[in-house]
Parts: sequence; C-alpha cells; structure tokens
Amino acid sequence: MLSAFRVSGLAGALAFCCTLAAVPPSSAQSTLAHVYVQSSGNSGPVYGYNILSNDTYTLISGSPFKPGTKIVGGTGSKFFTIGKTLLHSFAVGSNGALGSQLSQIGIYNYAGGSCGSTADPVGPQAVLDHTGRSIYVLLQGNGDHLCASFQTFNVNSDGSFTFNGDAQVNEDSGGYASVPSILGNETFAYADNFVPFNNRVIGFRRESSGTLQYNGIVNPTFSGDAGYVPYRPTASPTENFVVLREVLNDTGYPQLGSFSVGSNGALTSTNTASNMPQTNLNVTQTAFSPDGVFLAVAGDNGMGQPGSGLKLYKFNGASPITPISFTVMDPIDQIAWDNSGHLYAMSTIENKLFIFVANSQGLVPLTYFSIPSPVNLVVVSSTASSCGESTVNAVNVCSPTENSTVSSPVKINAAANMNGGVYRFELWSGSTKLISVSYSGVMNQSLPLAPGTYHLIFVARNTLGQKATATRDITVK
Repeated sequence: MLSAFRVSGLAGALAFCCTLAAVPPSSAQSTLAHVYVQSSGNSGPVYGYNILSNDTYTLISGSPFKPGTKIVGGTGSKFFTIGKTLLHSFAVGSNGALGSQLSQIGIYNYAGGSCGSTADPVGPQAVLDHTGRSIYVLLQGNGDHLCASFQTFNVNSDGSFTFNGDAQVNEDSGGYASVPSILGNETFAYADNFVPFNNRVIGFRRESSGTLQYNGIVNPTFSGDAGYVPYRPTASPTENFVVLREVLNDTGYPQLGSFSVGSNGALTSTNTASNMPQTNLNVTQTAFSPDGVFLAVAGDNGMGQPGSGLKLYKFNGASPITPISFTVMDPIDQIAWDNSGHLYAMSTIENKLFIFVANSQGLVPLTYFSIPSPVNLVVVSSTASSCGESTVNAVNVCSPTENSTVSSPVKINAAANMNGGVYRFELWSGSTKLISVSYSGVMNQSLPLAPGTYHLIFVARNTLGQKATATRDITVK
C-alpha cells in the first residue's frame, strides 16, 4: 500500500489541514494541469488543484466549487457537468477556478430522451470528445432497459449547446451500455452493450459534424478467441487501435488485447490467447497516456485484497501489450492522465487521490491528497493535446513546427476545416502517403520516421472537390 511512501511537494491532506507556505509561488512556475475531484456524490463539492511544473501542487482559489451536478470534463475555458435532466457548461478562470454557469440544455427534450428515465439510479452519463467540441450523452434505464440513446451535443464558442442527433441501440431486458471511447482521430468510437451473462462491443462512426452513427455490433477476432468475451473498449488517442478486456468463459480476471481498427471500423488482432497479458485485477478502468505510449489499468477488489491495484503497461501497436510495473496495491477506482506524464488515481475506499509520474521503468509516486468520499475525477491539461482550425477550407498544423528537429516517433497534431465537412485528411512525404484519415478533420498520431529531412504535406479534401494544404519541413534525428 502507498500509505508508507513519503509525500513530496505538499502534505497528503492539503485540502483540509495544511498551509501553502511551503509551496513556491505559482507565478514562478507554469501550470501543467487542473485536477478536479468531486466528493460525497454526484451533486457534491468539487476540489480543484493546480499541478505545477516543479511538481508542487496548490489548491485552486475558491475551491471547493459547488456546481451541484456530476463533473464530466473541461477545456481551458469551459467546464461541463450533467444532472438528472440538464447538461451544463461553466466558465473557467485562468487559474482553473470554476465560475458562473454559461449555459444549460435539457437532454430529455430531444430524440433519444425516451430511452432514459429520471428514476434510473445511475442517471445520465456523458463524455467529452478529444477536441472539446462535442459531448456525448448516454441515456438508458427507462422501463426494462430496452434501448440506449447516444446523444450528440455540439459546444458553441459561448458555451451554449446545439443538439446534433442521436444514435439508438436496442438493449435486452436488464442490459446496459457504456459511454463511448473515441479514437484520437475522431473517426470511430466503441462501447459496451451488456446483457446478463454476456457482453457485446458496439461501434459508431463519427461524422465530420461530430454526430455518432451506430455502426453495428463488432465481433473482435483473434487466434484462440473461442470462449472469450470482450469488455470495455479503450480507444487509442494517437493511432487506429483499441484495447479490449478479454475474459475467458466470462469469469475471472481479464486479459488485455490490442485490436487494429479497419477502414469500416472492424476490430481484428494479431494477438493470441497465450500472449495477451493477464491483469490479475478486478479492473475498474483502463486509460491510455495522451501520447499513446502507456496503458494504465486500475483495479478495486477491496482493501488489501488480491485484484486491487494499479498496473502500467507499454502499448506496442498491433503487437502484444507488455507489462512494466505492478507496485501499487491500493484499491483504485478511477484514473486519468495529463499531457505531462502524470497519472492520477482515485481510491474511494481510502478517500485519496494519488499522483504518479510514469516512465519506462514504472510509476514514481509524487504525493496524495486526502478527500472525503471521492466519486468523480476530471483532469484538464493546460497544454491541450487537441488542435483546432476555425477558418473554412484551411489546415492548421500544431505539431511538428516548421524547421524543427524532432525524434521518432514524430508527434503529428493537425486540424482541418472544410466546407461541408472533411472527407479525407492525408499526410504525404513526396509521393509516399504517411497517414490517411477519413471523415474527420483531426489528425493526432505518433508517426515512426527514419532519420533524415522531410517535406511534409498535409492535404484535406471535401466531397465538393475542394482541398486545403499546409506544409512542414522537419529533420528527424
């Protein structure tokens, strides 16, 4: 258990007992992320922390905040919550403080509302896409749970919402669905459609407008898959891969499989039943690091019990996932990353939020905060991983920068905006196509390149025959 390690930076009980005098002034350090932990239920107070570049931590001024509804996610300027009937947006100050409400919208006023019920004890669930421009709301639990609705709400610049359609999925009696996990290039998304004693992975195609369209039941295949049941798809933020928890005979701890995403959204794997790593955890959540290099796996099977802990894995693309470390034995319920390599892990049993730094050797503990009855965790990086383009028929390349010298794999982060939506977004080096994204204006991937100089050409096209381009000259060392 981590209770024995020494706390660096602030003391563990910062939120409630300790002075900030020992922490260097925040003006001398840049803020890497804002971390929000909700306490005592989905309507409870929200404690906010600034994570600084020298690995110290301060309580955000005005914390705890009281939005009164379940926290969902945020961007640098907006923060989102969901209640029993309404989706909300709040202003965010430069220091991460939650401000006044910007807007709200009734989720039951639109298509798919009949699938949900205000009497459902779980209530509506929501997830923010990688760009921060679309929120997907999951409604279910009405009557015999016979349908689930995945609503799309686009976020406008002033924080207001625009309903943009829904995708409805049939559920068997007693079944439920999970919120979608979205690929980093925003092309496909995947979720669970659980039925008693079984589970089905379902897929969605994401239109350029942000709307999810149901793509049917996905039947992930791999060598030796007889008897295995797939659960909880976790989509890569940088490449066309999805990690599934594969459970043999639908009992016991899951193994982890890496699946490639086909052009039609199908999932196939070159992994086998014998080389998919065994988690030995009662898994509560899996989460990729934003660069797609690491996969964290959390488990909670009770205090001091086998099956509880936090594991770090190396993600290897289509090759089998490989374990790095298993040194954290605390029961962990939720995890989230920032863009600077910090992993945040929440334990509801221990009433703590742990903070680690991940590297190729494992997880290095930094500190923990004591928080009463934590239930929800949101991390918003100050340096956003997403890239946007507001001008029509234009391409914006956020990474790599012009005339830069970079290491392989090269971080590619670009956005396109085309009249009528993006049909195809490609990256070329001379006559060689390096990346191709369909029906999305987001290109956010890690690209292996041999040492040398490259003239990169980003090309976006729409169905009207129009195209937009941007170039970058780089050197790979």
